[in-house]
Amino acid sequence: MADVENLHPAEGRGREPAGGPGRGRRVAVALALLGVLIAGASLGRDYFDLTFKKDEPDAGRTASASQRPVAAPHTTAVDQSGGREGPTVAQSTPTGIHLDTLEVLGGKANLVDLPRTLRGQPSYQRPITITCPRNTSADKYREVTYPLLGRYVDLTTTVRPYFPDDSRAIAYVSVITSTKQADDTVNRLDRGGEAAKQGTPVQLSVDIEKADELTVRVQCESPTGLIVLTETLLTPR
Repeated sequence: MADVENLHPAEGRGREPAGGPGRGRRVAVALALLGVLIAGASLGRDYFDLTFKKDEPDAGRTASASQRPVAAPHTTAVDQSGGREGPTVAQSTPTGIHLDTLEVLGGKANLVDLPRTLRGQPSYQRPITITCPRNTSADKYREVTYPLLGRYVDLTTTVRPYFPDDSRAIAYVSVITSTKQADDTVNRLDRGGEAAKQGTPVQLSVDIEKADELTVRVQCESPTGLIVLTETLLTPR
């Protein structure tokens, strides 16, 4: 029996029992490989995830910018009272009634046509042309009267004397109003006037509120002259 047991002494000594140290080494190696694979997968995922997230914000910002509403161009409201510069505003045309459209109540004989030399000139629009007095004791001034009936508050006109024989002569134009009182008397009031000479027109503005009639009176240094009133406007109440 001893000879039989000693036939393969080395082979018998090299065998490992099931569940011995060799199997443990293989398990350890397998676990190590698995760990390496897991670590590699995790690293790859982190890499690609980082790369994706790195590129993603730019795309997100681009999309947000394209979806962001575009603001309308900013415009500044013009505050006229504040003195800020703004668009030029066209001046409004004065409203009212021109005196030459009213009936002439008195002094119609003192009205003449505009001289031919002045016709067609832009400055002589809607002219009322009154002859100068002869400067005698019986003819010191000329007057033309119009009805107002208390409907107007102001009169504005431009006085343009015309003296063909003496360009240095001076003319004076005044406005007189008549207002009927409760006792049927008439109150005549000189509302003021302006002096002017040829080539130097002067604007005349007077208050005519509550007046029933208006009289334009002219006085001249030269009896051969004319007084031209242009764009004579009555402002209604």
